[in-house]
Formats: sequence, C-alpha cells, structure tokens
Amino acid sequence: MKNNYDVVVIGLGIVGAATLWRLAPNCKRVLGIEAAGLTHCYGSSHGGSRIFRRAYWEGEKYLPLLNRADDLWRELDLYGDRQLLFPTGGVFIGPESSRVVAGSIETARKGGIEHELWNTSKIRHNLPAYNAPDEMRAVYEPGAYAISASDARLGMLNEAVRQGAVTLFGESVTTLENLESGVRLRTRNGHTYTAGAVIITTGPWIADHLMPELKTYLEPRQVPVYWFTPKNGSEHLFSHKNFPVFLYELPDGGLLYGVPSINSSEPGVKIGFHNRQQNPSIPAWKTAPVSPKSIEEISAAVAAIFPNLDCSRVRAKNCFYTVSHDESFLLGPSTRLSSVYFASACSGHGFKFAPAIGDALANLACGSQTKISISAFSPSRFEDH
Repeated sequence: MKNNYDVVVIGLGIVGAATLWRLAPNCKRVLGIEAAGLTHCYGSSHGGSRIFRRAYWEGEKYLPLLNRADDLWRELDLYGDRQLLFPTGGVFIGPESSRVVAGSIETARKGGIEHELWNTSKIRHNLPAYNAPDEMRAVYEPGAYAISASDARLGMLNEAVRQGAVTLFGESVTTLENLESGVRLRTRNGHTYTAGAVIITTGPWIADHLMPELKTYLEPRQVPVYWFTPKNGSEHLFSHKNFPVFLYELPDGGLLYGVPSINSSEPGVKIGFHNRQQNPSIPAWKTAPVSPKSIEEISAAVAAIFPNLDCSRVRAKNCFYTVSHDESFLLGPSTRLSSVYFASACSGHGFKFAPAIGDALANLACGSQTKISISAFSPSRFEDH
C-alpha cells in the first residue's frame, strides 16, 4: 500500500533527522514529514554551529546519552565529503564555586572525562583572547568540539534517504488517531497515511495539536543569537584552532556560550546568553527582530570579556528554545495514543544529544531494546513530584 509505512517521523529538525537516519537501516518503509522546506530558519535546528561537550555541568544523568551521541556524531562524520566535527576543545569558565566550574568538574570526574583545571594565570596564558578577572577558574575539556550544524542535519537526511527512507517537505500533519493496528495520519493538504508507529519531533510546535498532553510542561521562547568579528590583527586569536568552544558564567549568574567560526555561514564568533533574554513566544513562520536592549546587554558583556572582538555585533537573530519546567528533556511514549513516541523540550541544550535521542526513539518504534535508558526524561517525573 503506497501510503502505508512501518514508521513515520513528523518534524525533520535535528532530532527528527537523526531519528530518520537511525530508522532507515532497520525498517523497510520509513517516511519523514516536514512542514517547511529542506532548509529553513524558523525552529531550533538551523545555523552553522553547535557545541559538543561531555564535562556536563548540568549533571551526570546526561552522560550515557552524551557518550552514545559522541560515538554517533563521529560515525556520521565519516560519511560525507564535508567536515562536520571541528576539534576545538572546550573551556568552561566562572568563579570557583559557580555551577559551570563546579558542575563540570564533578561530571568530568564521575565520567572519567579527560580535563584540566586552570587558575586565572593559566587562563590568561592559554586563552589570550580573554580578559579574565582574578577570581575566575576554568575547566578545559580537550575532547569537546564544534559541530557544523546545518551540514550535520543534511548529512543525516542524506544517509536516511540513501538507505531507503522517503521524505516529504512542505506538508504538515494535522491529526493522529489509533487504528486496530497502528496509527492514521491526516495532513493539511488532505492526504492520509498509516503507520505501525509514529515519532513526533516538531520542536516548539509539538503541543499545538499533535501532543496536547505536553502543553502544561512546555514553553516556547524566542532567544537571540549574535555574531561578533575580531578587530583587525586579532583574527588568529579567534580561529577554531586557537579558540575553544566556551561557557562563561558571569559573577551575577548570567551564562554565556560561544563557538568560533567554523564555516562560511558563520560571519564571526557566535555568542549568546543561555539563561537570559528569553521571551515566551508563540512559534510562527517568521522571526521577530532582536530588541535594542538585548543587543546592548550582550555587547557590554562581550566588550568586558573579549577586548579584541568588535563589540558591535555583525549579526543578530532570534531562534527558539522549547523549555520544560526543569530545563531537561521530555522523551518517551504518548499516554494518549498507542504506538506514538515523542521528543521535545531540548531547552536550548539538546542539539548535541540528537543522534542518541534519535537512536533511542528508533529503537522504541521498532520494538527493540534501547541501548541507553531514557526513563529519566519521562514527563511522569513532574507528576511524581
């Protein structure tokens, strides 16, 4: 039957693309549906770069997924003719008792992750791009790297299609209903599909109509991202060979992240606040301009930390975080529909996990044992508390 599939993946951002990639070798009939085009900039997966790190200040519960994701990122990097992973190393800076420093040390030690501890003088020696105050400390993770984000997503989709998956762009699913065996999907354009299982990975749109059971746990937010260029003569300080991906916790708790330019789509060093400048917003197929107040705040921070960057941003744009109550993931089976699974609420730090989450969802949909348990990320944790 032409419109009957073993598994349908709805939403082909980075998690959906990863899921399709992991499904394709194991299922004969796999379909991926995306409401937008092959490439677009309206959700959470676009852009030139992302950070991968394992000395995870957010906690050791993420380590099994990180370790699996690391293996799969490296596997994906072998397939195409474009470099996807850039071995920059990673540095996580803040006051000694800060979450970023203390948490990164704890996870690195518990996970056996190679790392170094740097005092202020060593930060200044190893990272001449930084103006580090005396009270700052750093955790350096040599195994951290930058991911070429859009290229990685396209690489996953290419591999999925090469192994037999079908993709459909410019179409959105409006309803799901259970059949005696499997799920029926109806689309905005009046098409109907049936599947043995369905996986929903539609980012900030997930609770609109397909997964209303998640609505009380999620809040889509627009979050700005900025790019800054080096001052003349300082370009070498910020090359991806000299400038690690970074987290920088300010004394007042503000958390900055940054990635050096790794490809031509990045007009400079990408920098943003992870835990500030988040505005609750209804997802739409357009992006609002970044406010002058936000630009002023980030420019002041950049001027203080990086004296060799031009603090007048060269680009600023909004993207989406889909944030849960505890800023962790929501993964698992639907409680409303049988044979329907979901991934959501990456809360601004989920891109790096995509291959492992996609692998786990693919195993769930195929009835296989997941290599990594995702039970810690079930929405039931909110009910338990």
